[in-house]
Amino acid sequence: MDRGQTQGERKRAEEESTEGASTSSLVSPKATGVGSGPYDVFLSFRGLDTRNTFTDHLYHSLIKAGTVPFCVFRDENNIPIGEKFDSEIFNAIVQSKISIPIISENYASSKWCLRELVHIMDRKKSASHIVLPIFYKVAPSDVRHLKGNFGNAFHSSRKHFDEKDIQEGQRALNEVSYLNGWESQKIADGHEGKLIERVVETVISKLREDFQLDVPEQLVGLDDRMKEIMNWIDNPSINARMIGIYGMGGIGKTTLAKCIYNQLSNKFVHVASFQMFEKLPGAMEV
Repeated sequence: MDRGQTQGERKRAEEESTEGASTSSLVSPKATGVGSGPYDVFLSFRGLDTRNTFTDHLYHSLIKAGTVPFCVFRDENNIPIGEKFDSEIFNAIVQSKISIPIISENYASSKWCLRELVHIMDRKKSASHIVLPIFYKVAPSDVRHLKGNFGNAFHSSRKHFDEKDIQEGQRALNEVSYLNGWESQKIADGHEGKLIERVVETVISKLREDFQLDVPEQLVGLDDRMKEIMNWIDNPSINARMIGIYGMGGIGKTTLAKCIYNQLSNKFVHVASFQMFEKLPGAMEV
């Protein structure tokens, strides 16, 4: 901190460094079977860059996806009075299945965004936490090496950070830069609507993995039957169709039905009602 800085300047700098970190915006009750905790998705973003634009569009697309609403945690500046900011945020990360850090130009200029990212990356190592980064108008290499406008934003703000925030923040930025995510300017020539569609599709797919049925890892003799049924299913038709699997006990009817279900589940909106057919001994209907 420069000695010549006035108290007002220091206060403004602190406010700027905390603005944009994520606080709770729970819009619907938790639906049984979706995600692994109170939240399905945690959005980490720099409010100055994307709060009213990309992040807002992504948030509303996520909560409207499918018939079972997703519970999404994002910044709305509504942490209850008396609650500690950091504990509220970090608990939300722990209780979420997926984190989506939206790495924008000024993301690393906020110590709170850096702390969120550190917690997200630590959570990824210690649990089955999914991290889907979006590099919003920045290159992963600039995030990794702290170069370009992204690096300039970080270096110009680091005087307001603790040494621990600097070291851990750099480590988290380096780690997230190597993850398989999306570069906004490389998706559909920068058309953000297409990018949001892809993100939502991926989130839906990841969350529905919770509905996958257990089947043996080593299966013998099911491939040909699977291909035959899937070819029939994939054949376009304007009419509803039914699949009946029958035969003597012990020949693998239930296992075949589970395999078909696992392969088809991501294509259906009403996954919960689709899953109930596992309870019918040796039978499955679609």
